[in-house]
Amino acid sequence: MKNWQWSDETAPPELSITGAACRTQDGESVLTWNWPGEVRFVLICGFDPAHPAAAGFGTEAGFLTEEDVHLRLKLYTREEYKANSGYRERLNRVGRYIYQVYPCTRSEGNTLVYRQENRSNEVVVSMDRARIRCIVKYSGSWFSKRRAVQMTIMAEIPVPKEALCYVKKTGSLPLNKEDGTAYPLLTDLLAGHNHLADIEVGKEDYIKLFFTDGKAFGVTYELIHE
Repeated sequence: MKNWQWSDETAPPELSITGAACRTQDGESVLTWNWPGEVRFVLICGFDPAHPAAAGFGTEAGFLTEEDVHLRLKLYTREEYKANSGYRERLNRVGRYIYQVYPCTRSEGNTLVYRQENRSNEVVVSMDRARIRCIVKYSGSWFSKRRAVQMTIMAEIPVPKEALCYVKKTGSLPLNKEDGTAYPLLTDLLAGHNHLADIEVGKEDYIKLFFTDGKAFGVTYELIHE
């Protein structure tokens, strides 16, 4: 059960968290910030900004729970901060990640968490991208007008089918998603080797894999053609 609640007020200047920063060290993320004089503990919120449910957390959506928005929420004391020289987490994620630090007070036995209107309590961390390697092979008889395409995709982590599409073009390899006819993937990709069903194309047709949205998925995955 949650052992804290949001205050109806935003943090006054004397309680506001400032100077939030994050660095990597020995396989860990190390989150640091400036403590206001009267604040003895904080609520640390970490989330993937690409997750649709996480949009707006900390504003009007601040009453959502960890189950609602896939957040990592943790109350953290000033003593823990001093002992660990910050807040430390193992690096086990890819893409962008956001930390927000909210000041807390205790009133009548209740822990109150204050939102902040500025972003001095927030830091965006860019983790390594997960690699997606794609191998495309063609097979068919010399005299046939058709040939089969075997596509193998090796993913470091699971990839949703919505992230990728393959593009077919006649005469040469497509240069981008719009340079030919795009087809969606039919299933999600598992971590490891994924052997797609053979695709039949014309003898002069070529296929290449692309992100459906480079800006959205390029921060999390790196697509490599081999």
